[in-house]
Amino acid sequence: MFRDFASDGRSSVKADSSSRRDYVPHTTGHILKSYDADLAELKHMVLHMGSGVLRAIDQAFYGLLEADRGKCIEVVQQDQLIDLQEKKIDERGMSILMRFNPVASDLRVVLSSMNICRSLERIGDHAVDLARSSQKMLTASEIEEVRLIDPLYLESHKAVSMALTSYADIDESAALKVVKMERQIDHIHQSLSAQIVKGVCHTDALLNLLFISRSLERIGDLAINIAEDVVFISSAQDIRHT
Repeated sequence: MFRDFASDGRSSVKADSSSRRDYVPHTTGHILKSYDADLAELKHMVLHMGSGVLRAIDQAFYGLLEADRGKCIEVVQQDQLIDLQEKKIDERGMSILMRFNPVASDLRVVLSSMNICRSLERIGDHAVDLARSSQKMLTASEIEEVRLIDPLYLESHKAVSMALTSYADIDESAALKVVKMERQIDHIHQSLSAQIVKGVCHTDALLNLLFISRSLERIGDLAINIAEDVVFISSAQDIRHT
């Protein structure tokens, strides 16, 4: 389960200064401390953004299940905050690259953290799509097929949570477990789509349910991307498209 780093996760993301001294030539102790602090803060910012994105997925999903339009509206309103977080993380990453010129594993951490924040921003966009489709469904008559999306929501949410935890710990084995979830997510999505298409009533509502299924499937795909970035940080292996 993903640990919430939104408020006090800094102690778990401190940089390892013992190995970093080999990577930053001609540094004084003061510069090294600043370097370590910037790397730790970059990671904390990504995890904080991840916590917000997970909450957005939850709010959009339970807004539909609980017929709570307020939760859906909140997801849409919070999207600008997620976009702002992405910009700040990019700025922090570029600052580290320009000021310290990191190499080896530190360079992979910076570049992959920036990639991960872009994946998180896209997940946030899909959470907004979920919320908007949910709002449309709430204006229509209730349909029993809504509960069909439970397994896909649970699997996609789990993938994002596990991917973020693997990033927090730089745990390659945990990241690889997330990568292996891709087939299961795709299978659930395809099965769900087939079941929804069988519905002959409430056409507009079922169409929105298809959109929700697609958004959840894309969220799962982006969780896989995050896990692949963690593998790259850990072992410098690019396992995309393999």
